[in-house]
Amino acid sequence: MHLGSLLLPALLALPLAAHGGQSSGDLVAAAAAAGRPPECSARTRRAIARGPSVWERARAPELPRYCDLLARGQAQLGGNPEAARESARLAAQILPGHAAPQVLLARAALALGSAEDAARAFDSARQIDPRSVEDPHTLHDLARSLARTGKRDEALAMYRALVPRIDLLGAADQRALVLLEAAHLSMAAAGAAASTAAASTAAAGGAARPPAGARGEGARADLDEAIAYLREARQRSQSQLARDVTLSLALALDRAGDRAQADAALEGDVAGAAARAADPHAGTAAREHAADDLASAAARLRSVGYLAVPEDRLALEALALERTSAAAALARWEAYLSGAGGQGPWAAAARARLDALRKGAGGGGPRPARAPRERVAAPTRAGGAP
Repeated sequence: MHLGSLLLPALLALPLAAHGGQSSGDLVAAAAAAGRPPECSARTRRAIARGPSVWERARAPELPRYCDLLARGQAQLGGNPEAARESARLAAQILPGHAAPQVLLARAALALGSAEDAARAFDSARQIDPRSVEDPHTLHDLARSLARTGKRDEALAMYRALVPRIDLLGAADQRALVLLEAAHLSMAAAGAAASTAAASTAAAGGAARPPAGARGEGARADLDEAIAYLREARQRSQSQLARDVTLSLALALDRAGDRAQADAALEGDVAGAAARAADPHAGTAAREHAADDLASAAARLRSVGYLAVPEDRLALEALALERTSAAAALARWEAYLSGAGGQGPWAAAARARLDALRKGAGGGGPRPARAPRERVAAPTRAGGAP
């Protein structure tokens, strides 16, 4: 198994070990303190509470206003990123040449949907002070901006630095999102490694595509890393992304050649809901609710932002529908194979699931006696990255 997947549990424990027995509130406070720019910090907690010292104010009378603008901008990021961007610009005008306003500009730009502007501002901040992006929330935004501007290798390196510190992120959903994004980037890296191996084999006069299970050590290592991230996300407290984690784990396991475990991962979520939908002893309202839940799972996948490879959306939709609407799942797998997925390294795995559905196997498990109504629109190839 890949060394990264073996070390992942130990790495994930580092934040807690480093902070002893501190509560989650203490960890969040530590993360907030880590994001304070050095020019606005002091050496003691008492001094931090008072702000810059009289000597610092004498040397730089603009410093209190500068620090106030940065603090205000950080608070505005969640609800009013446009105002946060304006606070960052004013701070940069008051005290030029510091990294913190550039970091705030970058995070505001990302919140406003401009990954390119965010990447440029992050580059400026890192040139001024490479340590200015070490705060976990900032590091997450940096990783996302890199991924969305096509710098997947750099983004994955940032996620590898962030994952051991995810307990410094306050919300369970954000921790799950970090692990999901990291896992999908690892799967994208595995796909790239597999494609490179296939091209090398073809150039050497061999088969155009290596057989399943023989795609090269690099691809297997990255898949192992993705599986480790997703298993960690699944073991943590449940969040609104629990179903996304289950489907992504099943996809990674299937691509790693372990279809039995992939189907087992689906059993507790998709198949369980399908069984409730088909249970003749369940009330009509309960069955309709279960059917609605299953039908909406595939539809909701069109709005997620953690995918590194756009066509993987179709594969996840197919997995979500295999046990409840075989016809819809077939359509998703066929759309995946007729597009970019059919030319990629995971085509054989997708084709195997498609063949199993055609034979009535339902993706490795029994389908309910009566499938719920299919209310999902025709498959699309909507793009998106983490």
